[in-house]
Amino acid sequence: MYRHIHGSKGGVLKALRPTLFSILLSAACLQAHATTPVASKQTQVDALFARWNGTDTPGAAVEVVQDGKVVYRRAFGMADIEQGRPITPTTDFHVASVSKQFTALAVLLLAQDGKLSLDDDVRRYVPELPDFGHVIRVRQLLNHTSGLRDQWNLLSMAGWRMEDVITEDDVMGLVRRQRGLNFAPGSEFEYSNTGYTLLGLIVARVSGESLAAFSKQRIFDPLGMKHTFFHERYSTLVPGRAQSYQPSADTGYEGVALSYSVVGPSNLFTTADDLVLWERNFEDARVGGKSLLAQMQTPGKLDDGSALDYGDGLFVEDYRGLRTIGHDGADAGFRSYALRFPDQHLAIVILGNGADVQVNRLGDRIADIFLEGQFKASPAPIPDYADSPEVKLDPKRLDALVGTYALDNGSAITFVRDHDHLIGWTAGDDRMAFYPTGEREFFVKLTNARFSFDAPAADGMSPGGTWQKNARSRRATRIAPAKFTDDERKAMEGEYYSDELHVLYTVSVKDSGVVLHYSRGDIPLAPFGKGSYVGPWPFGLVQFQCPPQGACSGFTATEDRARDIPFTKVVITDAGGTRR
Repeated sequence: MYRHIHGSKGGVLKALRPTLFSILLSAACLQAHATTPVASKQTQVDALFARWNGTDTPGAAVEVVQDGKVVYRRAFGMADIEQGRPITPTTDFHVASVSKQFTALAVLLLAQDGKLSLDDDVRRYVPELPDFGHVIRVRQLLNHTSGLRDQWNLLSMAGWRMEDVITEDDVMGLVRRQRGLNFAPGSEFEYSNTGYTLLGLIVARVSGESLAAFSKQRIFDPLGMKHTFFHERYSTLVPGRAQSYQPSADTGYEGVALSYSVVGPSNLFTTADDLVLWERNFEDARVGGKSLLAQMQTPGKLDDGSALDYGDGLFVEDYRGLRTIGHDGADAGFRSYALRFPDQHLAIVILGNGADVQVNRLGDRIADIFLEGQFKASPAPIPDYADSPEVKLDPKRLDALVGTYALDNGSAITFVRDHDHLIGWTAGDDRMAFYPTGEREFFVKLTNARFSFDAPAADGMSPGGTWQKNARSRRATRIAPAKFTDDERKAMEGEYYSDELHVLYTVSVKDSGVVLHYSRGDIPLAPFGKGSYVGPWPFGLVQFQCPPQGACSGFTATEDRARDIPFTKVVITDAGGTRR
């Protein structure tokens, strides 16, 4: 199954972008045709969430609807660990990109009202959007074929932290500075949160009221979703809301701030009970009508006629041969999942507040339980690496593992030692803590993955290993440390400015690689071919433009959702005219 966590940020480079397959039950169980008793199904689902069913852990609210009836409704863990407040099915969660389908419906309702056309030029409603030399149409915002660089990548490259207060004005300030697209509109699919911020803006300008007010009147109130709303300002109080957490290598869990004040791509607050009402609307079409809802669930197409796996705010895919429609999301420590099997009349809702609550994997497991015997033949079960037993390891042993390794798909993975812990990242992705299950075996709690290092070579360093994520396995080979001549070091070092981001970076060259310094810290880059380097979020691939002789003129930074951001080498002078 080809699904991602679609939250605030971009992912890894395309060469490395992994498919998030499910964790399957045993082959014998999958081929069985006997119906499992409801009580047994509930017990099996309970077991999936047992690790989060404590007073010192975050958790999740989980509901399953089958043939129009709620057949599973449970909650696990704490909405607020510090206050000792448990999660319930009526707890409000920030649901990240699950928000997009509601923004999409708001736009479609306005089109149904005759107030806009999906083929309209976006600049008709948002004239401040730069003229990129191509017409971007409203429908291309809906199905992520606009080519617009993603706002979260742009903000992060510009020096923002994701926990900063981020408003619509902040986003649009960067969008207005852009002079390039990732691709010509309609030629590719690339997930873009920017497009949904623009859609929220279009709803406000066409309807004359905010996206929050319009959605309340036209969607939430008619469906009885009394606890659902777009959270326009981070400071607005929400009684009983779930807080955001992530695993901590030292303390179990720690809080993760989330201060977004922009709506459209994210920032919907809702409950598991309310999302059940929403899922039922796809059956009875109380809001929107059958035709409009069918349109939402129809895959879009590129200009060359090839079909997407995305409709209007919804992924249209399949799981083990059965058609699925839904969306997931991830912001800070929140994880959300709302998926339907329309032909089997089954819907699954998971709202979590811990970054280690792997909602896609858990949702697939729930589907395995409730649709037992209805799937096509399945491959061998995928190991659940997140269930690996953690062991204690002498931190000094980590030194033999640090370094950058080239993956056999053309990307790379880098490991560093952070005090007593091993931290790693694939190109363009977040840094992740790797937890030992043995001397050379490590797993990740935030995603279903592990890395197995080869035995040390004569120099004491591991020469390679195997990176396993869900069903995929990649061989990794250590890249030799960088060696720079004095001329190369001098040519690269200096100040680099991006006008599109309005940010200044300082480049320094160290024996281990290149470091980008900016206002929010340092970004290490590892060598990856002549003039090319790879780094963690928000940078994936960095390519320097350096002549055979003389100083480098600049570099470009590329991550899947924001490609070819230009930086130009500049000379800074102080007030007295001194170069530095």
